[in-house]
Amino acid sequence: MIIYAGCEQGDRTGDFCVRAFLVFACPKCRNFTNAPVGQKRRRCSYCGHIIDIRRAQCAFFDTPEAAQRAVKEFNAARGGDEFQRAVERSRERIRSLVPRERISSETLVDTDQPTPQTGKRKTLLTLLETATAKGPCSLDEFADLCEKYRLDWVWVEEQLTKLANQGVVIFPRPWSIQLIQEQKIRTTKRGAVSDITGEIREYLAHHGGNTRVTALVEYFGERGIDEVVVEKALNKMMRKGEIYEPKPGEIKLVS
Repeated sequence: MIIYAGCEQGDRTGDFCVRAFLVFACPKCRNFTNAPVGQKRRRCSYCGHIIDIRRAQCAFFDTPEAAQRAVKEFNAARGGDEFQRAVERSRERIRSLVPRERISSETLVDTDQPTPQTGKRKTLLTLLETATAKGPCSLDEFADLCEKYRLDWVWVEEQLTKLANQGVVIFPRPWSIQLIQEQKIRTTKRGAVSDITGEIREYLAHHGGNTRVTALVEYFGERGIDEVVVEKALNKMMRKGEIYEPKPGEIKLVS
């Protein structure tokens, strides 16, 4: 368990931490992934579980590129001794660069608590609408907002997973969330919002199986398809295991 949280805005090490990344394994599917130092949560690109980074064993890397290479190596080797050695090498670096934030027993959520009533689901949707009114909201900020309104995070995570499966919310980045308002989605040239997963598969097949999300959005935007429609299709394909995120901002077809 890592007992350190990331750099907050204004912290003297913040500028450095913008470039530094942590590599860790998802506790649910055991696949390795990464996040910038300073993030407390991110969504697993493989299984959709929201990872509490503060409770994970982490290896420290100076750049996102180095972290991405490590993710590939650790996933290929399924972790093994090399990951543990990287964790040990990183321990002092993390101690010196990142302020301590110990997780006490009070912060651990009791999973046996009863499911909140319908009113709390309405509160959750209202918070989502408010938090993402001007764009994606970080999971850290949203978790703080839920805590303020006394929403149990384990329950919130379950609800977010359900909402993602229903296409109500998307994760533009693994550490951010966005509520999708159907009435705000612009229509395509054919006059209706369409499922473009097939077109995305064809695009990827003609581009070596992988591309940057921005390039994909630009491609379909030129054809009159809204960015939100593209994001919904990508989210659907991610849930089905058809694509994954080898590094932030890039998608790849599963072979």
